[in-house]
Amino acid sequence: MTGDLRQRKIRTLAWLGDAAFEQRVRWRIAARGDFPTDRLDAMKSDVVCASAQAELLAAIEPALDEDELAVTRRARNAQIPSSSRSRRNVAEYRAATALEALVAHWILTGPTGEARFDALLAPALEAAIDRAVHAHARRLRRG
Repeated sequence: MTGDLRQRKIRTLAWLGDAAFEQRVRWRIAARGDFPTDRLDAMKSDVVCASAQAELLAAIEPALDEDELAVTRRARNAQIPSSSRSRRNVAEYRAATALEALVAHWILTGPTGEARFDALLAPALEAAIDRAVHAHARRLRRG
C-alpha cells in the first residue's frame, strides 16, 4: 500500500504528515476539555503553525536516527513556494515541512514508527499543547 518511502516525493509526505499531525493535535486538545470552537481553533493554531513545528523538530532532532534524519534533510531541501518570506520564515517553513514529512514517515512505517512518534515527539507536543491551552482557556463568563 505505501510503497518505498524513498520513492515518495517529499512534498507528498509533508502533505500527509500535515494532516496526521493536525489530527493528533486536535485529539489531544479535545482530551483536555470542552471549549468554544474559536478557542479550540486558536489552541490548534498555536501548535500547528510553522514556528511551533520548527521548535518541536529542534527539540527532537538530536534523538533522530539516520533514516529519520534523511527524511528531514530531504524535506528541508525541497523547493518551497516562492513568496516574500523573510529568511527566518523560510527556515521555519522548511523545518515545519521536515517535521510533517517525518510524521508521515513514522505513520507509514507502522507500529515502530508510531512508537517513535510516541517516544520522541509526544512529550514535546504535549508540552506545546499545555501552553496553548493555558494561553486560550479563559473561564467562561457567568450570567
